[in-house]
Amino acid sequence: MIRIEIKQFMLIRIFTLLLAIISFIPSNAQVAGGDFQKLFDWYAMEDYDRCAYKAESYTKKDKYRRSPEPYLYMALCMYQAHINPDAFDEEFKDPLKDALKYAYKFRKKDKTGELYQMNKRQIDQIREEALDKALFYFNDEDYYKASSEFNRILKVMPGDVNVAFITGVAMINARNVTEGERNISEALDSLRIQEKAGTFEKDDVTHNVLIKSFISYTNYLADDGQKDRALEIITLGRQLVPDNTGLKAQYKKLYAKAPEDEEEE
Repeated sequence: MIRIEIKQFMLIRIFTLLLAIISFIPSNAQVAGGDFQKLFDWYAMEDYDRCAYKAESYTKKDKYRRSPEPYLYMALCMYQAHINPDAFDEEFKDPLKDALKYAYKFRKKDKTGELYQMNKRQIDQIREEALDKALFYFNDEDYYKASSEFNRILKVMPGDVNVAFITGVAMINARNVTEGERNISEALDSLRIQEKAGTFEKDDVTHNVLIKSFISYTNYLADDGQKDRALEIITLGRQLVPDNTGLKAQYKKLYAKAPEDEEEE
């Protein structure tokens, strides 16, 4: 009886251990096996310094430089260097910038997008950290630095409509009007589609600055004599975020009183 209980206990322990290993893998870089198993192991064991050194060496070899995996690990390790510099022997000048650089290269080489989907949560962490820095510059009205930071994020996340619109507004405020208008025009096309389909979702990280960007851009248009376009865009903003008092106040500021308010009276 005792032997049976011990055997059952051991089986439970083994099963629990296997579950722990399986549950651990998704929270880390999900590229295991093959030529890059060592990178997976070192990253999983939080040996980021060694992982980064080896991953960088892979990017310089003809055999591996077209593979997305080394660039993914470099991006993740540089992110770790940003949030946990003590884990590295070397001090990096701007590891967050390096993380974005390698994340961009990773996405270019990940032709199918499969590895990105497997590691989206980790890439999103880099995005959010970089956005904090870019949003700081934007709120501080340092639009040149803000547009540069946003542009790096946009290379990694080309489908991020909110960031594209904010980037365009930052560029216009930094006097890069042509490039800014291009970003804004493309972003507005996507936002209109989302509004019609009812698929627009609030992004907590960028939401407040997105509202601020709608207000800033429509002020720019109004000052430039483009009141019809300003009305069209602020209306879109209100349709996307109908309960925002800032957008409603901007509408009234530009046109004295919104038409629906007159109808309500």
